[in-house]
Amino acid sequence: MGSNPVFPIMTKQYYFSYLSSILNINKSHKILSFKIIFNKNNFKTIKLLKKLNFIHKFTVVEYNKLVYLNVYLYFYKNINVGTSIKVISKPSKFFFISYKTLRLLNKRTGSSFLILSTPNGLLSHKEALKLRSTGLVLGFFSL
Repeated sequence: MGSNPVFPIMTKQYYFSYLSSILNINKSHKILSFKIIFNKNNFKTIKLLKKLNFIHKFTVVEYNKLVYLNVYLYFYKNINVGTSIKVISKPSKFFFISYKTLRLLNKRTGSSFLILSTPNGLLSHKEALKLRSTGLVLGFFSL
């Protein structure tokens, strides 16, 4: 059994797609907590999702000389809180959003959030509006 050379490349370049699929799978299977490999991009994304109350909490642990993130999801009476994350920008197609479009979408989204990759880092669309920032739309979820 050899190692899969594509997996490390996938987690570094397409981290948001990887992370959203892991989150969606664990939410659908009603798994309370799970581990993912620690890297800078995963940490920033998980930190943003915690700030937006999509996940309950996360911890950084070391196991067998590897660093992992333990992620704990919200559940209430065996029902998950929030919907799954939808990936908007893919490696084959990127979606950039202007400030004007962001203002229009803010009126329509309600309790939903867009996750943007901006020059200021990963932000929700509401934070990007406060900073008057634009960027690449990574994903979408609602609470």
